[in-house]
Amino acid sequence: MSFARTFDAADQKRGLFKHLRALVEYPSLILHNRYMVQNFFHRDLMGRFHGSFLGAWWMLIQPLFMFAVYYLIFGVMYNRGGDMPKAQYALYLFSGVIMFHALVEATSACCNVVVANGNLVKKVAFPSEVLPVHVGVISVVMYLVGAIVCIAAGMISGVFTPGLTILALPLVIIVQFVMVIGIGLLLGNANVFVRDVGQLWRIFTMAWMFLSPIFWMPEMLYKAMPDSVIPGIMMNANPAYSLIMAQRIALAGDSIGMGGLWENLGIAAAWAFGFLLIGFTTFVANKHKHSDIV
Repeated sequence: MSFARTFDAADQKRGLFKHLRALVEYPSLILHNRYMVQNFFHRDLMGRFHGSFLGAWWMLIQPLFMFAVYYLIFGVMYNRGGDMPKAQYALYLFSGVIMFHALVEATSACCNVVVANGNLVKKVAFPSEVLPVHVGVISVVMYLVGAIVCIAAGMISGVFTPGLTILALPLVIIVQFVMVIGIGLLLGNANVFVRDVGQLWRIFTMAWMFLSPIFWMPEMLYKAMPDSVIPGIMMNANPAYSLIMAQRIALAGDSIGMGGLWENLGIAAAWAFGFLLIGFTTFVANKHKHSDIV
């Protein structure tokens, strides 16, 4: 005798509590499917460098080249850091770029993660909510390579020496990972129903980059708009702001005079887990429809 698993949306239990319980069990689901995540991670990461002469060395060469370009253009030619030393501003800019680039690249990849794996999503009882996990892990790896370059360049140039705040970097990375998964689940689910989501997200992230503290510093906003509420909105309503500032403080400590590590990390964590709550519950509530659409 054989049994076939069937799904009937009309018979399914509804309500937020059911999805919250599934969210609590999400880490154990990832652990249970760790070999699948590992295979996806290896395939996608190595696939980036397949056939290239330098292979995985490109992960190191790219951030090194990026730092050299930013130092030359923004630090030397334009000196956009004002009174800040050129090397220090270049590192300030570079540290923002590596975090934001890791965040945007991963979430953009998650837009198509369900559609691209339609053959798996159609399988019975396939845990499709685990699909963005390997993308988040890849983003962490790419960020760590850039962070190592940033720390090494800072020490060699004498701009900063990492202090005890470097111990908070794993917490920053966890928050980054959670934010990627949360936004990734939200975008991956939405893209199943509206295939324009990926294109719209790319346009949005272009504006998001300039609204985030990558090329500018908070004091620049207050000097430019001293009596305006816009600086506060750009900082408090921007999920990337606290995350970028927290990782900068973790990397450089008090030597760059930004302070507020735990405040920024707490705000970033609130954004990250908020995205995870919304993204996961939305994804799980609609996952039974994915196989019919993809």
